[in-house]
Amino acid sequence: MIDSASMEAEARDALRRMRADGVRRLAERVADLTTAWKALTLRPWDAATRAGISELASGAHRLAGAGGTFGFPALSAAAAPLELVLTGLADSAVPDGERVNQAHKLVAALTAALEAGTGAIDEPPPALTAPGEAADPVLVCADEAVQPGLAALISNLGYAVLRGEALPPPEQRMATAVLDAALPDALRIARGLATRCPVILLSEETGFEARLAAARAGVNAIVPKPLETNELADWLDQFAGHRREASLSILVVDDDVVLAETYAMALRQAGMEATSISDPSRVLDAIASVTPDLVLMDLQMPDIDGIELARVIRQTRRHMSLPLLFLSAEQDAARQIQARRLGGDDFIVKPVDLGRLATVVRLRAERARALRAIMESDSLTGLLNHGRFKERLSLELQRCRREGGIVSLTLLDLDHFKQINDQHGHLMGDRVIRSLARSLQKRLRRTDVIGRYGGEEFAVLLLGTEAEAARAAIDQVRRRFTALPFETDSSRFTVSFSAGIASNAGLDGPREAETLIEAADAALYAAKRAGRGCTRLAGED
Repeated sequence: MIDSASMEAEARDALRRMRADGVRRLAERVADLTTAWKALTLRPWDAATRAGISELASGAHRLAGAGGTFGFPALSAAAAPLELVLTGLADSAVPDGERVNQAHKLVAALTAALEAGTGAIDEPPPALTAPGEAADPVLVCADEAVQPGLAALISNLGYAVLRGEALPPPEQRMATAVLDAALPDALRIARGLATRCPVILLSEETGFEARLAAARAGVNAIVPKPLETNELADWLDQFAGHRREASLSILVVDDDVVLAETYAMALRQAGMEATSISDPSRVLDAIASVTPDLVLMDLQMPDIDGIELARVIRQTRRHMSLPLLFLSAEQDAARQIQARRLGGDDFIVKPVDLGRLATVVRLRAERARALRAIMESDSLTGLLNHGRFKERLSLELQRCRREGGIVSLTLLDLDHFKQINDQHGHLMGDRVIRSLARSLQKRLRRTDVIGRYGGEEFAVLLLGTEAEAARAAIDQVRRRFTALPFETDSSRFTVSFSAGIASNAGLDGPREAETLIEAADAALYAAKRAGRGCTRLAGED
């Protein structure tokens, strides 16, 4: 098994190899530009010569962007003004002697800068490890009568449990501690635990004085008794949540293959998933394939520039909120403003410091993901809403058609939910719905797509999963959820759900999504007819 230190070392080695390749490419480009410039100065001043100089200006632009990124800031410093001088010459009907002399000096400066540069490259910081890993248990401290039930409840919420009535040994790792205030010396125990992990206190006393005493003992949260399961679960998610979101997905678009992959490698090393392409015409297919949280693109590319590419991306409604960050050595403020006005969200000036690049990209992508979650989520459960789930279903089915993958769709419905609302009230009904949402999030993989389909009905798309494997996963959730008790002042009850599953095996065509939904829905009703509290596959008797 490869540990994280080895993986980080491999990533750094790969980045160094990419840098070495980039330095080699820089040297080749400087040599090519120098040779081409000398050849052009010997030719008559005509349209072909001016076109050649215009091409050299584009080459200088690429050098201005890449030099500093690969550890040669002096190269970027010489290439940026060279681009402006060459652009002016290309637009001149007659040769400008002063500009020609400036270009001679700047071309020579490119070679000198390359020879003098150290080639040192700033590496991005290593990816941060999120607290509360899944391997760290929740410590449950309560008396013998309460502890088994409390431990079972926390286990059903998806957390490993460590039982104890006192301080565990110093070497014991813990994600958080749940402490019953009824335990003798509870605040003394809390004080001892507070330096090692967050402490959640279950208490009947919730007045100011009780809270102040708990705060002075290092308690992070108080959950009133009788116990509110969802409130306890919310605190556990905050302090010990181990269902982390999927890594940020970034698409890098740059016609310079080495530079594009260098940016992508730096982002990967910082803990993001990055895909690079050098052909701008592939951008729509790439967005459909990797569903990025952000697109990082060069502003100046052959045949199509970044502004035009941004406008192409924005022509699709679901891409309207996709963040687009431009990378360029462009110094013209008006041009930068135009890039933002026509679809870009931010402008990062080349040469790029890789550590800063990773930081800016992460902040932008995280903010975009948070805003998208608010817009696309069901307000009660935080899951995808009906419309967004169906959109994701269509996208995943398109991906399966391209790559030959398989998915299984599950529709599930809480049994006798109307009776719960009628007998215990709608607030209790909301608690049940939130608890099922939490159970699905905790027990399923982070790559699975979960949505609230409507009312008491949920939908789950299990990626890369055959129907039988999907049934096994859903049945595990179902058994755990059915064992979860719900309490009111006068009663205690449990809730079950029924589920129907269909896979996309053998499906194709424009109505593929609708056909899959209809098959899963028919299987759900078969489960209801079979007595509820069970799972049925499409086509199963």
